[in-house]
Amino acid sequence: MRRSAWPMLSLFSCIALFLSGCGGTGGGGADAQLRVLQASPNAPLVNLLVDGVSVAGNLGYGNATAYLQVKPGSHHIQAVPVSGASPIFDQTMSFASSTNQTLLLTGPATGIQPLLLSDTGPTIVVGDAYVRIVDASATMGAADVYIVPAGSSIVGVQPVVAGMSFDQSTGYQTTVAGNYEVFMTAPGTTNALLSTGPISLTSAENQTVVALDSASGGFQYSVLNDQ
Repeated sequence: MRRSAWPMLSLFSCIALFLSGCGGTGGGGADAQLRVLQASPNAPLVNLLVDGVSVAGNLGYGNATAYLQVKPGSHHIQAVPVSGASPIFDQTMSFASSTNQTLLLTGPATGIQPLLLSDTGPTIVVGDAYVRIVDASATMGAADVYIVPAGSSIVGVQPVVAGMSFDQSTGYQTTVAGNYEVFMTAPGTTNALLSTGPISLTSAENQTVVALDSASGGFQYSVLNDQ
């Protein structure tokens, strides 16, 4: 089952001040770009704060913000339940200039684990597509990862990564642009734990497929277009 990864973004008047460098520490240079994916299955809806400024609201499971501009340096990142309870994530993180990154908030709400990924992929070549798979499912366990043309069998095919664990990534894989399917299987078998069905991989674009736990049991996924 696929869940949309389109952002649920609320803008506030302070954001303009934040984008021009309010809060945090750091020097000059081009801004960093930060995107946050709420990947904790039992977490409530949250508002995302950077240096005390609310930059995204009502962020639910499997959804991501748009890319947010942050000045290079250290910033206080919080995910605060919409209900006003204590933050489920509260950490100071450092961001380098001219970087594009995705922060995944994974694991149970009582013990969020931050997974920070670099979204800088291979050199863009027209006709090629670039995709990485991230295991953000706390219950799947280790899995072999396959990326095959849509409708193809994985029998006799070597996985792109074998035994990938929670909070790990395949890194960007190069394919010819087209429709593909991602399988995650029990290690050493063709027993599919997750099968995405056709996913369109676009020429000269980087994309991320995130495996998640499904609220109804089993597993689901979100697809992100990387910057």
